[in-house]
Amino acid sequence: MLSVHSSDIFCAALKASLVESARVGLGNAVVIIGTTFPSPAAFPTYQQRHVSKCLRCITYCPCKVKGTLRSISTSFPGVLAMATTKDRSYGNPSFIEKAGIAASLVFHLPLVLGWTLLTKPFHRNNKYKGSKRVLGDKTFYHLTRRLNVRQLQWALGDTRDVYEAWTKKQGLPLVIDELGENSRLLWIGEKRTDRVILYLHGGAYLLPPAFFVPDFWKYIQDELKSKNKGAGIAMLQYSLVPTAPFPTQLKQVVLAVQHLISAGAKPENIQITGDSAGAGLTLQLLSHLLHPAPDVPRLALSAPLRSAYLMSPWVSLTGQTGSMLSNDSSDIIGIKCLTYWGREVLDGVSEDQRPYLEASRAPEAWFENLSTVVDRVLITAGDAEALRDTIVVFAERICKQHPRAEFILQKYGVHNDPYFDFFTKEKKLGELTPRIFEWFETAFA
Repeated sequence: MLSVHSSDIFCAALKASLVESARVGLGNAVVIIGTTFPSPAAFPTYQQRHVSKCLRCITYCPCKVKGTLRSISTSFPGVLAMATTKDRSYGNPSFIEKAGIAASLVFHLPLVLGWTLLTKPFHRNNKYKGSKRVLGDKTFYHLTRRLNVRQLQWALGDTRDVYEAWTKKQGLPLVIDELGENSRLLWIGEKRTDRVILYLHGGAYLLPPAFFVPDFWKYIQDELKSKNKGAGIAMLQYSLVPTAPFPTQLKQVVLAVQHLISAGAKPENIQITGDSAGAGLTLQLLSHLLHPAPDVPRLALSAPLRSAYLMSPWVSLTGQTGSMLSNDSSDIIGIKCLTYWGREVLDGVSEDQRPYLEASRAPEAWFENLSTVVDRVLITAGDAEALRDTIVVFAERICKQHPRAEFILQKYGVHNDPYFDFFTKEKKLGELTPRIFEWFETAFA
């Protein structure tokens, strides 16, 4: 049996799925979606499958699961209809969807990871990475491909949940600034406002950051401190779709910048950064500074922001390019997931709002005066990521319109590649991470 070490973020989902979601006790049997399973009481010893550090075991017998999921549509059409009804609440999957989380982790994931190991030497992008890193990438790809938004939100919790779990693990205090409008600044490590990095997390505007993302930013913070360039790093907790559509998130970023300035930070000492949708949110702010969005408070700056760093920016939520097809299986997020997430985010967004959400759709002259609101811009992408082509085209445009803009394309890199070295705790970090650190260090010189 293949032993799988999966991420801590899905432990609760696996524990609860059979207990909470699809289980009805009937004597010595457990009925799950119309299929009878022997109950734990019928076994002297339960089968144990280690999935992560915090999850010791799950107590169920998979002996008669075959055919269960295939029978859902015919046996429970009403439940299936409820699962597909538009729901504006956060992380509210049906009991069938909760059971599906367990199925993805326990039955499908081990097979996928086993096959990935067997075929690793034959994949161009994988053969230059260690086995742990390859398995980490594939785990992320598999789960985002198989689970819908409701399932992922339920399993991951919200941004504050991720932050509180991380600070507890690190032995750090919770340092939280309330901003209003259901948004907060969550400080990573030391809070200071003389030099600040404002971090806008990714997750397609739908999900919180992965549990290992704060590790990357703590590393950047520690490296800056070692060079006598100590800085505060604040992660914005903004509202997620579907509970709050655009332009809620833009309003909350404006609040965050206003709060930092009120606390003593100068615009020329603020670096703003984001990954994926967080990079898109960074571009929303820059767009708002250039072209104030209706119904969003204006933000007046006494000087341009020091810099903006965009990691794998999600600049097109709808387009399908060559790299989305060619890199579908090499990236950590595939075309099916990207198009599905894009539809969820754009639901109800008007045509005149699209340039704020999709920077690649903005008019050609949209960013011509970008240097008046931010002094330096860095854009990075991975050569093996599905979004590569749209990022390359957008980066070329920005580099033409901003005299201090740079673009780095990481060879064999996937979407948000630097983070995944921290997911699998790689001893040697990728080539992009030192360059990101140098960017922040130079800006604070």
